[in-house]
Amino acid sequence: MIESPASADTTRERPGPLSDIKVVDLTHWAAGPVASMVLGDLGADILKIEPPAGEPQRGMGVTFPGGWSTFFLACQRNKRFVSINYRDPRGRELIQKLASTADVVMENARPGTWERHGLDYDTLRALNPRLIYASITGFGQTGPMRDWLAMDPIAQAAGGVVGITGSPEGGPAKVGAAITDVVSGRLAAFGVVTALYDRMRTGVGQRVDASLFSTAVGLLTMRETEFQFTQQNPPLLGTAHGQIVPAEAFTTRDDRRVMLCIYSDWHWARFAELAGMPALAQDERFTTNAARCEHRVATIAAVQDVIRQRTEAQWTELLAGEIPYGPVLEFDQLWTHPQLDANELIARYEMPGVGEVRAIGSPIRFSGFTQPVRRVPAATGADTVEVLREHGLSDGEIAELASAGVVHAATSDSVSTV
Repeated sequence: MIESPASADTTRERPGPLSDIKVVDLTHWAAGPVASMVLGDLGADILKIEPPAGEPQRGMGVTFPGGWSTFFLACQRNKRFVSINYRDPRGRELIQKLASTADVVMENARPGTWERHGLDYDTLRALNPRLIYASITGFGQTGPMRDWLAMDPIAQAAGGVVGITGSPEGGPAKVGAAITDVVSGRLAAFGVVTALYDRMRTGVGQRVDASLFSTAVGLLTMRETEFQFTQQNPPLLGTAHGQIVPAEAFTTRDDRRVMLCIYSDWHWARFAELAGMPALAQDERFTTNAARCEHRVATIAAVQDVIRQRTEAQWTELLAGEIPYGPVLEFDQLWTHPQLDANELIARYEMPGVGEVRAIGSPIRFSGFTQPVRRVPAATGADTVEVLREHGLSDGEIAELASAGVVHAATSDSVSTV
């Protein structure tokens, strides 16, 4: 186990709250694996089911340290890797067997996919009424876009995020992070935990639905209500804010970028004081946020002139903790920043043939338990034999299924437990 900085606190060294929960994970690509990783971080036993060739994420991207996709390394920790050919009738029966005693099944295929293979919600619920069946789709289970193919950029576009992101000069832009994938995964995990809690009261399971499109629309929570009353499409403002001025990135003397978001009149006066520019606090064009919004161009020009007078480091020393301020950190600054370890945001583990892997850990901390890396990503089928034995199959039966191509068991020395 790779210990986090807080793991010395023995009061937190206990199994995660989902340690008695078993999840049959049929997901692939990004959003689904993030969802099951979240549950695995909380202690759930994740049985990641892959076809014999492995899931597509194993070959995703262009960076492959030690032959491993960095996408795969990022979101496949704390899982057991089981390889079953679901297209084979006996493979489907095996997955049904696993689901019959599971607490959760997760999938992120197009609507209707698993019905064709007898692994849909209605079929599995008949075998296990307590089952939570979580789905992540592109556009939801219903509606005119139900059957559209989606990945994060498509959901960002169709869900309105691209339409409000970008600059007048460059036009609409996609958010750099795969927000609909990652947030949909975390929302699906939240939905699963909520359904598990509800099952404690009702005794029965239910279906949980999330979609990349719904996530994108959900990110527009405050913008939709504004549009309801203005009926005006929001302008593209780059890093700026439509109703707070100044609230955007400014260029420093050393050509770095720093972000300000000054709404309150007190913070504006404090900024003027710290910057040594008392005239800014006295100029009637700038004394209130409403006035600064009315005189946006003049305000931004005045602030930019001030910010150009010092370096990023000087502004950070002067403004951090005094007003809403932050440097625009590039990756080479962010991933070495002590704030990450202070908040246990990095999950570190040793990967055979790769070395140390740094992945994003849970953004939520708990005082009662930690979320360690218990298992590292492993070869396709690395845990097939172990899991099938646990579910009553003999070694002879497993060998026969393997020879028939129904299951795949890794024969390498890959280890899935740290």
